[in-house]
Amino acid sequence: ACMLCHRAEADLDVCGHKLEKRGLCAHVFCLIFANKLFQQWVKKVGLMGFLPEHIRHTIDRAVQHCFICGESGATITFQEMGCDRSFHLPCTMEGRCITQFLFQYRYFHHPSLPPLGKD
Repeated sequence: ACMLCHRAEADLDVCGHKLEKRGLCAHVFCLIFANKLFQQWVKKVGLMGFLPEHIRHTIDRAVQHCFICGESGATITFQEMGCDRSFHLPCTMEGRCITQFLFQYRYFHHPSLPPLGKD
């Protein structure tokens, strides 16, 4: 199972392919969207450029419960100002969340939240 979303099987369009190397297992998109986990320039190291020690640190730090499924280990936090809701990447489809990845910029929004600047 993916060490970040805890799922052995997940939609490839949502989570990407599963990578496995030296005791680590993670979906490509789970790595890309995880909080404070950054890819190295050399993609041959670790899992697609994500260093093993950084992946493990992200997993250890993920004590939040997923806003959608309620289980612990959610490694992704909404990027709305003042919102601290976290989730697992596969749960985004179930919760009708909008996810966008634009190179190094990540954006998450849950449709039940008002747009930025609105009360």
